[in-house]
Amino acid sequence: MNTKSPILFYDGSCGFCQQSVQFILNHERAEEIYFAALDSELANQMKKRHPKLQKIDSIVVLKGKELLVESDAVFALTTYLKAPYHLAKYAQFVPKSLRDHVYRFVAKHRHRLIRHNEACLLPSPQQRIRFLK
Repeated sequence: MNTKSPILFYDGSCGFCQQSVQFILNHERAEEIYFAALDSELANQMKKRHPKLQKIDSIVVLKGKELLVESDAVFALTTYLKAPYHLAKYAQFVPKSLRDHVYRFVAKHRHRLIRHNEACLLPSPQQRIRFLK
């Protein structure tokens, strides 16, 4: 794994989060992003090093030594997406308090937006190696 590649930590039991990972896999420019569930061993190690993340209810992006949460994490991921989706990065000029408010609203209701599928899409063998444990 390239240590410069971002790692997206997501709620593996959330249908909305799973669909978001699928969206990224289908729309990223290059295969650079790695994925790990928030309840994985890797995530638990990260939470030990960063106690403020113990009760986080957000996606987390680890990019180098930088930890990003909420809307900052979303905007960090948009730079890896194909057109036109990468243009969403320009919304980061909206004040952070407003961006994070919208993020928290969606996060609070994410389990109702998309239900957890009993049958989920399986990643290809090439994609599977990017899912960390």
